Amino acid sequence: KKQKIDKNRSNVRIFLTLLVIGISYYIWIINTGICIPCMFRLVTGYKCPGCGITTMILSLSRFDLKDAFFANPFLFITGPLIIIELIYSMVKMNQNERLPKGNTIALYVYIAFLIIFGVVRNIINI
Repeated sequence: KKQKIDKNRSNVRIFLTLLVIGISYYIWIINTGICIPCMFRLVTGYKCPGCGITTMILSLSRFDLKDAFFANPFLFITGPLIIIELIYSMVKMNQNERLPKGNTIALYVYIAFLIIFGVVRNIINI
């Protein structure tokens, strides 16, 4: 039982650390306008599947759903599903249970679609 409590505390610490980093980065961008560029785009000139996440989050913080959608349509639509899946996975891990095989397959399918989106967005310039 002590191990489970320690594991839960560790997960909470990780979550809070990531939350503080995210909020700090958000405040930094709002105040300076300086953000971390996409290294893939800098090197290749092409958009990666994740390009536009910062713009999407900034737009969502202003409740500008249209700009958020156009910043990265794939992640805008699938983001809530991924968040739910991450929460579900953390709960299962905290209970020392394995994820159902369907979840693993769904993750691989999601990654495949994310890669396809990354290729298509550069072909049709999304």
